Formats: sequence, structure tokens, C-alpha cells
Amino acid sequence: MTSFGKCAFRGHGAALALVAAMTAAPAFAQEATPPDQPADQANSADIIVTAQFRAQNLQDTPIAITAVSADTLAARSQTSVTDLGQFAPNVALAPATSIQGNSVAAFIRGVGQLDASFALEPGVGIYVDDIYYGTTFGAVMDLTDLERVEVLRGPQGTLAGKNSVGGAVKLFSKKPDSTPGGFIEATYGRFDRIELRGSANIPLTNDLFLRVSGVSKNVDGYMSLLDYGCVNPTSGIPASSGNKNCNIGTEGGIDVMGLRAALRYAPAGSPLEINIVSDVSRDNSEVVATKLLYADNPSVRSYDASDATVGIPFDSRFLTGAKSYTSYATYATGGNYTTAFGIPTQVAPGGFTASPTSTVKAWGLSGTIDYDLSDSLKLKSITGWREAHGTSAIDVDGSPLAILLQQFTYGHEQFTQELRLSANFNDLVDLTVGGFYYSATDTIKGRSQIPTLLFDFMSDDVIKNRSISAFAHGEFHVTDAFNIIGGLRYTDDKKTYRYSRRNVDGSLPSGAFFTPNFLLAGLDGLTGTFKGDRLDYRLGVNYRWSGDLMTYAQLSTGFKGGGINPRPSAPDQVLTFGPETLTTYEAGFKADLLGRMLRLNGAVFLNKYKDMQLVRYQCPESVVLSCSVPSNAGDAEVFGWEAEAQFHPADGLSIDASVGYLDFDYTKITNAATLVTKDMIAPFISKWQLSAGIQYEADLGGNGTLTPRIDWSWRSNFYYNSVNNAYNLIDPPSLVNARLTYQAANRDWSLSAGVTNLFDKFYYNGVAENVGTFGVVTGTVGRPREWTVTVKKNF
Repeated sequence: MTSFGKCAFRGHGAALALVAAMTAAPAFAQEATPPDQPADQANSADIIVTAQFRAQNLQDTPIAITAVSADTLAARSQTSVTDLGQFAPNVALAPATSIQGNSVAAFIRGVGQLDASFALEPGVGIYVDDIYYGTTFGAVMDLTDLERVEVLRGPQGTLAGKNSVGGAVKLFSKKPDSTPGGFIEATYGRFDRIELRGSANIPLTNDLFLRVSGVSKNVDGYMSLLDYGCVNPTSGIPASSGNKNCNIGTEGGIDVMGLRAALRYAPAGSPLEINIVSDVSRDNSEVVATKLLYADNPSVRSYDASDATVGIPFDSRFLTGAKSYTSYATYATGGNYTTAFGIPTQVAPGGFTASPTSTVKAWGLSGTIDYDLSDSLKLKSITGWREAHGTSAIDVDGSPLAILLQQFTYGHEQFTQELRLSANFNDLVDLTVGGFYYSATDTIKGRSQIPTLLFDFMSDDVIKNRSISAFAHGEFHVTDAFNIIGGLRYTDDKKTYRYSRRNVDGSLPSGAFFTPNFLLAGLDGLTGTFKGDRLDYRLGVNYRWSGDLMTYAQLSTGFKGGGINPRPSAPDQVLTFGPETLTTYEAGFKADLLGRMLRLNGAVFLNKYKDMQLVRYQCPESVVLSCSVPSNAGDAEVFGWEAEAQFHPADGLSIDASVGYLDFDYTKITNAATLVTKDMIAPFISKWQLSAGIQYEADLGGNGTLTPRIDWSWRSNFYYNSVNNAYNLIDPPSLVNARLTYQAANRDWSLSAGVTNLFDKFYYNGVAENVGTFGVVTGTVGRPREWTVTVKKNF
């Protein structure tokens, strides 16, 4: 975007709300009923959201929101958090690369966090029933028994529990109620997919209700791990297995089980409601499917016990077919090396083998108390405890050679408490004040082997994170049509990171030159600390021109907290970095047209970054020149707009579409050691993002209904790393999903057949690129075409 265009936006932000209403259209949503309102009493055109601490019609809420019901999630074959980014504009949610473990790469309007380290803040907050989940590790959650999903775009710092500088993804589960019933669902599909889902709603008394739900999902891996020596018997590398088909395993397989129980106490006519929810899950899935894309490192060679200077070099011979779902990764150590210090060394095979799995065992307990002190004064308490423990492995070279091999065990324990007091003053002011407390203890244990740096060490790091905030949010109803909104949140953060770096036998690195782990000497027992506070605000106005059109304009801020470098290569790299801040100018509209047959919602915005957190790769002040240190690197601006539409031109026919646009520009680079230049763009910035869907529910004349649906999504190319180059440029394909559903006339059972990635496009969700240090690039391969058949029985 030109500088003139950005200046025009700054000067005429409020007017753009009206212009946008005539020219663009975000925040379309599918039907969702209020949490406590039976479906048959809800206006089918109303979507209820709770983004501003109270239940509001989506079309009255001056925030860019995509709200999606459970029925629409099923119709689109969306079963995981990572599926949600396909149909929400300027939203990217994808499985992270295997080096990040079982985590999600989440970005909204280009704001997010790629690194899953507990030392870093997620840029997009994920919430389950208003409980903030404080890490991207273990955030690849299954979407079972939900009422709705809300995807909020833009800074939510004054509204959501913590930070959420880019936006928030909020999952709302179905509450127990007085109506007995439930469902059971079974799915079979490609790669021996077997899924079972079910839920039961059980009224225990007139005032006490129970809802139990569960899921079991098993899918075989789609990436075959091949034995290089078996496939290439004359290569000089011996076969590692006796398998006739040369297959030694798979990646991309899914093995998930989960159980959730919700207890609700809600006496009729009482001011008190209590909701207690407990859940437990186990994910024993394989690592994400990963493929070697580039290989060139003559310092790494195959093992030859007789001479450390010889061996078959790491090069393109280890690449498999360009569009084949195959890899030569072994997750095992062994090789000959020329170290970064010019000294040859050897690592004998068999000393360290990692498991190609990405596991998470998690459980949580939450309690929500709502108490009406009076008709105009309400108190809400939200308490949550959550734990997630798991493992992950990374074979960074994707070959029988070993450049970097890691196996980690992660632990995350968090406690959250939020209190809200909401008041309505004569329908003139809606005010909410409250406080939020977050405390987490995280651990990272494991083994890392990087022979070229003489690294083979055990880590046992402990990270503590404490955040306290107080907030106030007011809506002043100047007239029936005109509202002024103001919000404040003060946040105080404290983080500590305690390092443990020891030799594999448990001893401390000696520090003597060229002995194992000598660069890490002195790190064991060191602690880094970050402290900081921040005041965020939101100011906005909105005006309802008619029952069919509302426009709004607002100024809001947010931040991603600072922290401590989690990956020092020497004690002098134990460094802190400050918060990344964002100021957003936004204007938008929400319209229902043609007798509410057409819904158009749109927004235009300008994000102004300060002190962006990027990784710097050079540390000239350190005893180790190369490094990987999060740093405040510079400032940037992002201009964008987004639009969503939902159209019902005839009975049974529904069409939806969305479009998002982003234009990113660095305005200042303050830390050249990041190697970022002003002509580059930040990760996950696609200039264009498009989606569309159409379905038609055909009435079979008393014999039920038949509903075909097709969905399409596409985004333009984007860079995966902050240092842009051709190796980390991703060109996503157009993806098409299709589904055909028969539902019986009495709606008590249904049969569906679905296909995802209908045209079997081969593509990458992400890349791990490290050409400079290791001479390697690997890509995370998206799922191929998959078909499913699902039977669902309601009772």
C-alpha cells in the first residue's frame, strides 16, 4: 500500500466505516443459540456472542468476529482447531513443524507466534469456555460437542483474559440442560480412519444437569519412512531393517481419545448458576509428516569407523520424489563429522534413538459461578486448572545421517482465576470491572545432539510465568442508536527461566576446549528473569442506522509479553527481550439486506507494530557468534481489510464467502542482527485469502433431506520465517472439501459421505529452513485426499 493510502486511512478512519458498508463485506457467522436459550426459542437469524462480557447479537457487536456453529463445523469436515483458519479471513491456524512438538502455529491479521517455547507468549489467545490456555503446546484440540466457535480478530487486550494481541479463538462447549438426549457417531475412512464420538445430556434433578461427551480417533500415517540402504542397496549405506518393502514406519498418524463431563446447577428462578467441567485427553499421535526439501552439508557424512574424515556426504541423494509421501528419516544417531571448529569427530550408531511421536496427555477442571446480585448487578467467577504433558522428537535432516536429533518431554501446569462484576445503569451504561490472575509452571526436559557443535546434552529447564491484570469495560448508550465504548486493562507480568545443561552422564560440561558441550559450561543453574507492566485501552463508537445496518470505528491496543531467551549457546546469551506492542485503527460495518436474506459484514484496519519480536541469528557480543535469540527488532505497519457474506436466496440454499487482504511494511529495523531487511515481510502474511461454500438441503417429500455441500479455500503465498528466502516461501494450493448428507425425516439419524482435499493437492503447511547453519530444509506436508463415511444416531 502507498504511504498516501495509509495517511488517508489515519485521517479518515471513521468515514471508512460508511465507505466500507457500500463496497466491502468480516464476521459472517453461522447460526448459534444463546448459551441458556433453547434452540426452538431462538430467532434463526440471530447469532449470540459474548465477546464484550455479555450476550449480544453478533450484528450489534462492534468487533470483527467469525462465529461458527457445531452443525457448520460438521458440514465443513472441521474437527480440529487447525481447521478453523480455512474459512475465516486473515486467519492462519496450522500444525507447527515437528521441532515445535504438538503445537499450533496461530496467526490472525499476521500477528501470532511460530515458536512454541514456553518462554514466548502466543500472539493469538485460545480459550476453552472462557479459560485462557497459555501456550501453543497441546493446543491442537479436537472440536467435540461444541455449541459454537468464535474467532475474534484484532487486539483483545481489554476484553480477553491475557494478551491476545492478534485476536482470540474461543471454543464454547454445549451446556447441560433439562432436555434428555444425545447422539452417537461413527466414522470410517481412508488410512483406516476410525472415529467414534458421542454425547449424552442427563437431567439428574429439576435443578441439576449432567452432560458427558467423548471422542476416539485413529488414523494411520500417510508419510512412509523408508530405509535408505534397503531402497538403494548399492549406495554404501547398509540397510537398517529386514523389511521386504523397505518401510520402517510412518508419520502423520493420529491416535486421540478424550472424555468430558459437565455438571450444571441452575435452579429455576434462582439468581445462582454453577457450572463445573472436567476433561481428560490422550494424544499418542505420530509427529507431523515431514519431508526433506534441500540437503547440502559436506561436514556431515555417513559413519565409517575406520576414518572420521570419510563417508557419504549429506546431499541431494537423500531427497525423495518431489510429490511423494516418503522420507528417509530414521530418528537415530550416527555419522562422521567435521565440526565447526575444524576438528573431525565421530558418533557411533545406536547411542541415541528418538521416537517419531508427538504425544500429549492433558486434563483440566474448571468452575464458573454466575450470581445475580440484583436485576442490574451480576457477579461472575471463572476458575480453571489445566495440565498438559507430552513428548516430541525431531530428526532435522530427514535422512539416515544425523545432523540434529532431539527428544523432549514437555510439562505445562496453569491456574487461572477471573472475577467480573457487571452492572447496568438504567439501560444507559453497561459496565464490567474485574481482575485476572494467571500462574503457570512449565518444564522442558530432553536430549539434544548436534555433533558439528560438539553438543550432546541433557536439558531440564523450568519456566515460571505469573500475570496479574485489572480491567474495566464500559458501553455508554448515548441514544438508542449511538454508543460509545471504552476499555482499560492494566497487566503486570513476571517470568523466570532456570536452565539446566548437563552431559549425558549427568556431569557438568568441563568447559575445556573441544570437549563435549564445552560451549555450554556455566549455563547449568543460571536463571533469567523478566518483569514488566502495560496499560492497554480501547476506544470506539458505533451507530445503528437502521435495523439492518450498524457501523463502528475503534482504536485498540494490545501486547505480546516479553521474556527470556530459551536457547542460549553460552551463558552470555541469557538475555531478556521486551514486549511487542500493537495499536490498531479499525472501522467496519454489519448489515442484513434483502429482507435478511443477505448478510454482509466488513472491516478495514491499520495495525502499527512497535518492537516486533524476531529472532536474531548473530550475537557479536557473545563468545559464540551464531545464536538464536528472540529480540525486539523493529517496527511495522499492516493495512488490511476483510469481508464475509452469507446468502440464502431460496429455501434450503445457503452460500457463504469470505475475503481477506493484508499489506505488510517494515517501517524501521532496529536490530540488524536479525538479518531482516525492510523489503521483507513477517511470517504468515498472505496478501490474499479467499473462501466460499455452498450447500442445498433438498426436501425428499417426507422421506428426509439430502444435502450436498462443497467448500473451497485458498490463500496467496507467504513466508514461513522472518528472514525471507525462496526456501521458506510457501505457495498454498486451492483446497476443496465436499460432503453429502442424508437425514431421516424425523431427524433421528443421518448418513454422510465426505472428501477433504478433493483434488488431492500436494502442499506444505510449513517449512523448517536452516541452510546457513545446517544446510537443510524440511517441509511439513499437508494431508492428502481423504474420504469418510459417517453414521450419526440421535436419541
